[in-house]
Amino acid sequence: MRRLYLVLGLCLPVSFSVISADSVITVKGQLKDNMCTVSVGSRDFSVDLNTYGTNTFKAAGSTSVMVPFSITLENCGSAASAVKINITGSTVSNNDTLLMNTAAKGFATNIGVQVLDASQTAIKINQSSSAIASTNLKPNQTNIIPFYARMVSTTNSVGAGTVSAAANFTLQFN
Repeated sequence: MRRLYLVLGLCLPVSFSVISADSVITVKGQLKDNMCTVSVGSRDFSVDLNTYGTNTFKAAGSTSVMVPFSITLENCGSAASAVKINITGSTVSNNDTLLMNTAAKGFATNIGVQVLDASQTAIKINQSSSAIASTNLKPNQTNIIPFYARMVSTTNSVGAGTVSAAANFTLQFN
């Protein structure tokens, strides 16, 4: 009986190596001349919304002053024509245009952060790609896409503290 077990043990590894030799992996890609790169200064940055008194926010929907910022796209190809920019992050419940205040300690209450496009229209956070309007690009040039940010109260009274919200942006070139 011992010899039979030994012989089976030697045959098993050979069987497995024959079966695993039948795998093929194909890797594909595509090069397009309609893309740009995000400038270093637009990859990770902060927007200072300034300091306000709680009495600035007297009613739900009260806002601070809009603070401009931009995303700069460089090295745009000769076929660059448009881009969709999707902004994602945690939102205030029941308001898909306000990023949640996620300050870790001493955070302000009943306040969110709103991102607006170049026409100063509030941007819906976490949209599907099909719902996002395209922004026109100039080929073979650096393109600066303007935005604004501001604080918005969610109720008739806000609590003092720190306001901080994080958002990611994803680019889809047309």
